[in-house]
Amino acid sequence: MALVRTGVSGGTPKLTLQVDEVQARLVGLDLGQIARQMEAGLEGVTGGSLLEGTEELPVRVRLGAGLREDPVAIGDMPVLPPDAAELSASGAWPAVPLSTLGALRLEPSASTITRRNGQRVNTVQAFLAPGVLPAVGLSQAMEALQRSGYRLPEGIRLETGGDSDARKSTVQALVAPLGLIITLSITVVFLTFNSFRLTLIALTVAGLSAGMSILSLAAFNYPFGINAIIGVTGSIGVSLNAALIVLSALQEDPRAARGDRTAMVDVIAGSARHIVSTTITTVGGFLPLIVGGGGFWPPFAMAVAGGVALSVVLAYAFTPQLFVLTLSRRKKTRSDAVGQNVRCLILRCVFRPRKSIRQRKSIR
Repeated sequence: MALVRTGVSGGTPKLTLQVDEVQARLVGLDLGQIARQMEAGLEGVTGGSLLEGTEELPVRVRLGAGLREDPVAIGDMPVLPPDAAELSASGAWPAVPLSTLGALRLEPSASTITRRNGQRVNTVQAFLAPGVLPAVGLSQAMEALQRSGYRLPEGIRLETGGDSDARKSTVQALVAPLGLIITLSITVVFLTFNSFRLTLIALTVAGLSAGMSILSLAAFNYPFGINAIIGVTGSIGVSLNAALIVLSALQEDPRAARGDRTAMVDVIAGSARHIVSTTITTVGGFLPLIVGGGGFWPPFAMAVAGGVALSVVLAYAFTPQLFVLTLSRRKKTRSDAVGQNVRCLILRCVFRPRKSIRQRKSIR
């Protein structure tokens, strides 16, 4: 960190003029004329322009810096009455000192009280050195405060802004439409497979792909900031696409849909071209941002590229295993149904002879 600046400072003193209106009237001046002459002398008036290249710069005429910075010199500033031209023609000095028209007083001004959400706040800003990420600088500053044993006075709390505050608002903006997005995603995936089990597998892969992106960020020591959150969101869609390709191929193949392991291996090997090509192009497209993206783009690029690269494990190892579990569940359900039907047949065979014997006894 190169510079730290706080937002609370003392008020700047002000030089005020209490005009004696009676004395001003005797000279022939009013409050407006005095104020305009003071503004022209201290602030200046535009007296022309200077052409520098293709830019026209205004020329401001005012009193010298030594006079404007000295309260005594300001009190001696000449003020011209309305008949200054006539007095000057007669050889008399037409101006009167400003101090003869009133009293100059140096008064302190109240400092500005900055408020946020109706509460008084003092903002401490830290400007980072080039190449230092905001999340890293914030964590180091908080660790330094903890090591020093600093404790806040009573009634004062500490809030962090900047990247962390923007990250919080970004997360809230992403979570706000999350319910609608999840509902639409579940609907689309269900309409694709027409199966609740396969839809649950796809949603599980989406959640694990987010974990893969966070794992890649942690492995390469990138902070989890705003750009990383956006990258994780983008990697979920690409990773989910790979899982949908595998599930669709397994469902469409008749032998793989029945649980034939050899057929499942052939189907996954056939879909490898699409998944591998998507992974290579995605990682290759974000590689320049990872290598030479400065301090902003590498976390975003690593979240997307790392999540997509690790999602190959989910597509080849995790998704087919869950598909097999759904098949075994179906087989178990079917076998239970068959066993229940067999038991019903056996019970019928057992009960029918007993009933016929009773009927014979009643007939006799």
